[in-house]
Amino acid sequence: MPDKKRTFKTIIFFMLLFGYYLFMKHTGLGIPCLIRYFFHIQCPGCGISHMLLSLLQGNYRKAFFYHPVIFVSLPFLTYLIVKMLYGYLFCKTIHWSRIENAGIILLIFVLILYTVYRNLVTFL
Repeated sequence: MPDKKRTFKTIIFFMLLFGYYLFMKHTGLGIPCLIRYFFHIQCPGCGISHMLLSLLQGNYRKAFFYHPVIFVSLPFLTYLIVKMLYGYLFCKTIHWSRIENAGIILLIFVLILYTVYRNLVTFL
């Protein structure tokens, strides 16, 4: 049985997330990237909000363009989020398998490489 307080907090979180989605969709404004603002480079997360908006609108080509690494790894990330959410709601400790750990490390490594590549291309 899920914990009632945690379930309530999760519902509130998803309601806020949905409100943010509606705000972004109708105004075109989102949370600005501080790394991009101060250092004029793209961080590993730049483009994820636009990618998710494009995905929700069914525009997969545009979503891939905004952030190809996250787009390709979305099934794996969704699995990790669902597993963490299950552990949170049912007050269970999460244990990552070796394959999950390797996937997380590989994703971080690829994100770092992609970030370096994306910023080098803009400076060259």
